Amino acid sequence: MQETPEFNHQADIVNSAIRFINSWFKQSKSITNELNDFFILPGNKILGKDVIIGRLKGIFGKSDEYVGGRFDIIDVNFEMLNDGKGMGFVEGVAGYREVIEKQSKIVSGPFKLYFALHNESWKIVNIEFPGFAY
Repeated sequence: MQETPEFNHQADIVNSAIRFINSWFKQSKSITNELNDFFILPGNKILGKDVIIGRLKGIFGKSDEYVGGRFDIIDVNFEMLNDGKGMGFVEGVAGYREVIEKQSKIVSGPFKLYFALHNESWKIVNIEFPGFAY
């Protein structure tokens, strides 16, 4: 008798976080694949995905490139809610060298990516990441 495998939510959240971080280091447009249609910020402020994409383009546009990106995931957590919805996060530390006109500086610090599960897909709904600011 074959059992139906359970969906591995933790692995899905971690893999999405890894794709986001690697896309960040490459300043890749594929970073948008991991983003939800809207972001939920403290104080119940909601921003659309287009605002976040514009912010990422502005951040990436300031640098010539990022070099030597590294990260460590320290904690992953999620909670399933009703109706196939859920909330979760991935946190850790990340660092990279930002190069601007042949000058470089190290950008590093803790990160926390917040996720929401909707339609069986975990998407980022809030970003705390070195070099990112709303």
